[in-house]
Amino acid sequence: MGCAMRKLLSALRSLLPGVLTLGLLIPVLAQPVLMPSHYENDRYYKLNVLFTNDLHGAIDMSKAWYMNPEFPPDLGGGASMYTYVKQIRSEAKAEGAGVLLLDVGNFYQGTPLGIADSGRTILRWMNAMQYDAAAVGTYEFMFGVQNVTRLAQEAQFPFLSGNIVDAGTGGPVDFAQPSQLFEVDGIKVGIFGVTTSETPNLLAPERTRGLRFHNSLNVAEGLISDLEEQGATVILSLAHLGVPYGREQAYDEFVESTIEENFQNAPVNSLQLAHLMSGIDVMFSGHISAGYNLPWEDPDTHTLVFQSYGNGSNIGHVMLYIDKETKTLMGYSLPTKRGGLVTLSTDDVEPDMQMARDISEKATIANMATRTMPDYNRKLATIRNIKPLSFESLDTIPGQPLQHKYTIPGFNHWDALEAVTWNMEQFPKAGDTTVSNISEVMNAIGADIFAVQEIGSIEAFTRLLQSLPQYGYILTQQSSYYDQAIIYRKDVLTPLGSLEPFAENDYNFAGRPPLRADFIWRFGNQEKQITVVNIHLKCCGDGLNRRKKSVVELHDYLRQLQDHGMENIIVMGDWNDDVTDVG
Repeated sequence: MGCAMRKLLSALRSLLPGVLTLGLLIPVLAQPVLMPSHYENDRYYKLNVLFTNDLHGAIDMSKAWYMNPEFPPDLGGGASMYTYVKQIRSEAKAEGAGVLLLDVGNFYQGTPLGIADSGRTILRWMNAMQYDAAAVGTYEFMFGVQNVTRLAQEAQFPFLSGNIVDAGTGGPVDFAQPSQLFEVDGIKVGIFGVTTSETPNLLAPERTRGLRFHNSLNVAEGLISDLEEQGATVILSLAHLGVPYGREQAYDEFVESTIEENFQNAPVNSLQLAHLMSGIDVMFSGHISAGYNLPWEDPDTHTLVFQSYGNGSNIGHVMLYIDKETKTLMGYSLPTKRGGLVTLSTDDVEPDMQMARDISEKATIANMATRTMPDYNRKLATIRNIKPLSFESLDTIPGQPLQHKYTIPGFNHWDALEAVTWNMEQFPKAGDTTVSNISEVMNAIGADIFAVQEIGSIEAFTRLLQSLPQYGYILTQQSSYYDQAIIYRKDVLTPLGSLEPFAENDYNFAGRPPLRADFIWRFGNQEKQITVVNIHLKCCGDGLNRRKKSVVELHDYLRQLQDHGMENIIVMGDWNDDVTDVG
C-alpha cells in the first residue's frame, strides 16, 4: 500500500475506530461496499481485478453438489467464466475503466481434463480467456520442470514467481519472472508473484530438481522495492501461499506467537506475509481452496487479502479505485451483497455455448480414459517372456530399514498375498521419526501390498521408499489434498496400469478419488491378475451422506469390472465409518 494511503488510514483509525472509510474497514474483516457514490467521478480511475486460484483443471460444466446435494444447480465452469469476463471487459471499455484477469496457481492438476496432456488444454483455455498474469503454483510441477517451461513458452501471459531460483546458479529460472508492471491511464500497477517454499516437500524430488524455493518473506521486500523503482504506485501480489481454513483463529494464533525471526526460514501463508510485510496494497491468494466472500484486511499493514474457492466454481472480482492525481489506491467495491466471489451458476451467468462444446468434447475424451477397461494382453506377454515363472524368484529383494528398534512380527508367506491398509495420518506427522518408524514396521511385516492414505509430504514418502528397495509404489495424481498410494513388492507383483476413477467428479469422495492399480501376481509356478482399489472416504460434517453416495458409485464401478471378467479385486483403505452411523 502506498505511503500516503497508510498515513491516511492511520490517522482515520485514531479518529474513527471501527468506521468504514474509503471502502476499507479498520477492523480485521473488511465489509463489501457496493459502488460508493463518492468514487463515481473523474477523480478516480476504476480497475476491475478478476481472479481465480486452484482451478485444478475443473473448467467443464458440473453440478454444485456442495450447494444442494439432492438437487445440485448447474455450474458453467470455464464457459460461464468466459461470459462473465467478456461482459466486464465490455462494460469497462464503455466507461473507460480497466480490467486485469489474474490466476494464483494450481491451474491444471486435479482432473482428467487437466492432466491428460500435462496442462496444455487448460493453458490454451487461459490463453483464450486472455489472462494477464499467473502465479506459479505447487502442482504446476506435477510433471516436472521441463513441462512447466513448455507451458510458460506457450502461455500468452507471464508466469510470476520471485522466490524460485536456479539451484546451481542462484539466478532466475526460464519459466517465470519475478514481477510484471502494467500501466493503465498513466498509473503504474506492479504485480509480483511468490510460490510456497513447501513445494519441494509436496512433490517427488525429481519434479523440482534443479530449483531452490526461497522463503517468500525474505524476497518480498526486494520485489516491492523493484516495482516501486519502476514507478509502481499500486502494488498487487499473487501469493501462492494460502489463506488457511478458519482464518480468524489461524490469524489470532499466529499473532500471539509471532517472533518475526521465526519466519525467516519457515514457510509462511498469505495472512502471515500480509502481516509481516508492508507495502502490498492487495494480495490475491491461492494454494488452499478455502474461499472467502469478504477480503481480509490486516489491522497493521492494511493489506487486503482475497482468496476464491477452487475447482472453477466461481470467479473473484474486486473494483479498485485509484486516485488519478496521487496514483494511489483509495478504496474498493465488491460486485454482490455477499461480497467478491461470483458463483458461476448457469442460471446467473449463461455459458458461452461454443466454448462449452469445445471444453465438453475434450473432457469427455479425458474422462473416458479413467473408465476404459484396458487390454493387458500384450503387456502380459512381454512380462512372461522377460520373467518366466520360478520358485527361485520369490521375495528375494532384501529390505534396508532405517532402524531396528522394535520387535515386530512378520506375516509374509510365499504362497499367500498379504495386504495391509494404513492411514498414516498427515504423514510424516513427526518428521524423520515417523519416516524411520514406518520404515521398520513395513520391512518387518513384509506384506505384499500396503494401501496407504494421508500422505502429506511426497518428498518424505519418497525417502521412506528409498529405505525399502523391495517395494515399488503408485501415487495418486488427482487428489485435492493428502495423497494415497499403493505400495507393492516388486519381486512378486508387476504393475500393469493404474487409474483414478471418479476424478472428474470426486465430490462424494471428498476430493480424493479412489486409486486403482492392476497387477500380475506371481507365486511359484502360478500367477493371477489382481486389482487393488485404495479409497479414503469423507469424514466429519456431511460425511455420512457423502460416504453412502460414494459407496453406491463404487459398487456400480466394481460391478462393471466384474462384468469385464476381472474377478480378483481387493478394495481397501480408510472408510471413515463411525460406529454411530445409521442408514
